[in-house]
Amino acid sequence: MSDNQINRARIESIAEKLIKKGKFQDAIEEYKKLLTGDEQDINIRNIISDIYIKLKKNDKAVEELKRIAIFYESCGNYSKAIAIYKRISRLVPEDWGAAKKLASIYRDHGFTSEARSEYLNLAKKFLKENNNKEAIRTYELLLDLSPADIESRLTLAELYEKEGQTDKVVEELNEVAEYQIQKNNFSKAKEILNKAKTLNNGHTRTLGNLIDIFEKEDKKKEAIQLANQILRKDKENLKALNLLGDICFKEGDHKKAEEVFLKIITLRPKDADVRIKLGKIYILEDKLDHAFRLYEPLVEALMRKQIENKAIGLLGLILSAKKPHLPTLEKLAHIYKAKNQVQNLEKVYRIILEEYKKKNLAEKQFALLEEMVRIFPERKEYYEQYKKFKEELGVLEEEVGAEDSLYNSDKIKKIIEDSLAKADLYVEQGLIKNAMRILENLRMKFPDESVIEKKIESIRNMPIQVDLEEIPKRIEKVSKKETVLFGEKEKAERLSSDYLEDDEAEKLTAADIFAETDIIPIVSLDTGEKEYYDLSGKIREELEAIKEIYSYQIRGDTTIVEKALSDIVAEFRKALDEKVDKKDYESRYNLGIVFIEQGLFDEAIEEFKLAAQDKSLAMDSYSALSICYRNKKDFDEALKWLGKAQNLSDKGTFQFFALKYEEASIYEQRNNLKKALKLYSEVEKWNPEYREVSKKIEELKNKLKK
Repeated sequence: MSDNQINRARIESIAEKLIKKGKFQDAIEEYKKLLTGDEQDINIRNIISDIYIKLKKNDKAVEELKRIAIFYESCGNYSKAIAIYKRISRLVPEDWGAAKKLASIYRDHGFTSEARSEYLNLAKKFLKENNNKEAIRTYELLLDLSPADIESRLTLAELYEKEGQTDKVVEELNEVAEYQIQKNNFSKAKEILNKAKTLNNGHTRTLGNLIDIFEKEDKKKEAIQLANQILRKDKENLKALNLLGDICFKEGDHKKAEEVFLKIITLRPKDADVRIKLGKIYILEDKLDHAFRLYEPLVEALMRKQIENKAIGLLGLILSAKKPHLPTLEKLAHIYKAKNQVQNLEKVYRIILEEYKKKNLAEKQFALLEEMVRIFPERKEYYEQYKKFKEELGVLEEEVGAEDSLYNSDKIKKIIEDSLAKADLYVEQGLIKNAMRILENLRMKFPDESVIEKKIESIRNMPIQVDLEEIPKRIEKVSKKETVLFGEKEKAERLSSDYLEDDEAEKLTAADIFAETDIIPIVSLDTGEKEYYDLSGKIREELEAIKEIYSYQIRGDTTIVEKALSDIVAEFRKALDEKVDKKDYESRYNLGIVFIEQGLFDEAIEEFKLAAQDKSLAMDSYSALSICYRNKKDFDEALKWLGKAQNLSDKGTFQFFALKYEEASIYEQRNNLKKALKLYSEVEKWNPEYREVSKKIEELKNKLKK
C-alpha cells in the first residue's frame, strides 16, 4: 500500500470516528482533505452532502451535489446527472437552477415528455411568484417542444400582454387561431382573432386568418372584401393573394384566378402549390402545354428525390383532361421505364405510338417500335408492326432478316429461366414479396407459360419472417449473387417498403402529391394534448426501494448492497409483471425512465420496447433506447434506435435537431470525426448557440488537422 493510500485510509478512519461522536462539521473538514479534483471525489462529496443534510444545511448539501452532477455531465453520464438533479429538486424544491438544468438535459437528450413536464412545473411556479420574465422564457422553451399546447400559448400571450409586447401577443393569438381553424372550431378562432384585431387592426396575418374562416364558412363576399383590404396595404401579401385566387377559382372566375396566381409565381417562382393551382386552370382551359411547363420542374424535383409515385400523380392531373398530351405521356413513360414497371410502360407506349401515327411522326414511331420489340420480345405483334414499318420505309430485306433475332423462342425461354432464377434468389433470403413481384411481371409478359404459374403457387403462401432492419442487408446479398449469375448488378426497386401494408389507390390532391417532399411546407399540429402521468400507486413503493438501494450503490458502498440491488430489481420486476399490464404503456415508459436514472440499462430497454408500441410514446421511447445502448457501448444499436426517433420527428423542429446532435455525438464517440463534423454543422446552421455546437465543430476541425 502506498503512502498516499495509507494517509487516505487514516483520514477516512478519523472522519468515521468523528461521525460516530456526532462531530459532523469536524468530519466534513476531514473528508474535504480527501478531495483531489478527480473521479474519486464523487463518493466523498456524496458522504459530505449526506452529513450536511443531517445538519439541516441543505444549501451546502446542494453545492456538493451540483459538483457531482456537473462531473457526470462532463463525462457524458447524463443518466446519473439526471438522478442527482432530481435529488436536488427533492431537497430544495425552490432551486430553479437545478430544475432548469434537469429540464434541459431531458430536452437535449430526447426525453421530450419529461422535459415538457419539468418546464410546465417550472412555468407554473414562476407564475405563482409573478416572475413574468422567467415564466415567459420557460413557456417559450416549452412551446419549442410542444407547439400544439394551446393552453400554454394563451398563457404566454397573456404574459406578453402584461409586459407590453403587443406584436408577440398578436403572433401567439394567431398561432392558437390557426390551430382552431385546423380543427374547424371557427367560432373560437374568430373570438381569438378579434382580440388580436383590437390590439393591431391592420395585422396582415390576423386578417388573412379571418379571410380563411370566411372562405371556409362560404362567406365569399366578406372574404374578398377583406383580401382586397389587405392588398390595398400590402400588394404582395401572399396569403391574401392565395385566398383571393382560391375564391375566384371556386367561383369559376378563371381569368381573375389566373391573374392572381401568375402574380404569386412572379413573387415566388418555386411556389409548388400555386403552380399546381395555375396548372389546373390551364388544364380546364385545354392549355396542356402551359400546364406541362409549370409541372415539369416539380416532376423533375420529385424524380431526384426518388418519389416517383407523386411525380406520376402530378402528370396524372394533366392526363385527367382525357386528351392525350405527348410531352406528358413521354415523361410518364420515362418514369415507368426507370421504375421497371413493365405493365404500365407498355400501356403508355401503346398510347404514344397511336399519337405518333396520328401526327405522322415517322421517325419517333419507328424508334418507339424498335424499343418496344427490345423490351417486349414476347409480343409478336410489335415485331410484326416493326417489320412492316421497316418495309414501308424501304429498308433492305436482309436488314430486316438481321432483326429476326429480336424475336425468337430461345430468347423467351432465356428470359423466363433468368427471371425464375432471380425469384429463387429472393426466396432464399425470405424476401417473398420481391420474388412475387418478379413472377407477376413475368406472368404478365407470358400468360400462357404454366411454369410461371406453378412457381407463383409454390411461394404464394410462404410466411414473411424478415425484420424490416434486415431487408436492406438481404437485398444486398441478392444483388451480389445477381452480379455473379447474370453479369450485372440490377438496380432493384424491391425496397423495404414492400414489406409494409399494400398501397391503396391514391386519390391525389396537391397536398398528397407533395406530402413527402420539401417542395411545399407542410404544417402539422398534434391533434390533441398529451397528458403526463406519474407511475401508478401500485408500483411506487417498489420504485422508492430501488432508489434507496441505488443511493447507497452510487456512493460506492459494499458489494452486499450491490447484491441487494440486483435482488430487489429481480423481485420487483416479477411483482411488476403480476401487477401491471404490459399494455399500460405510460407506466412502462415511466418505469424505463427510473431504470435509466439508476443505470439499469437492460431493464430500461425492456420497458421502452414495450412503451414504444404506443404511437404517442414511440419517439421518446426510441430516443431513450438509443441512450441505453449508447451507455452499453453498443453504438450500432444506439444509432438504429436514434434513427427511428428521427423518422418520427418533424424536420426543422427542436426535437429533430436535438436528435441530430445526439447522432453526431455518437459518431464522435466512435471516432468517426468526419461524419460527426458533418452532422454538427447541420445543427450549427439551425442554431449556432445550441449546446456549444460551434465550439464542438472547432474542436473536431483541430483534431482532423492533426
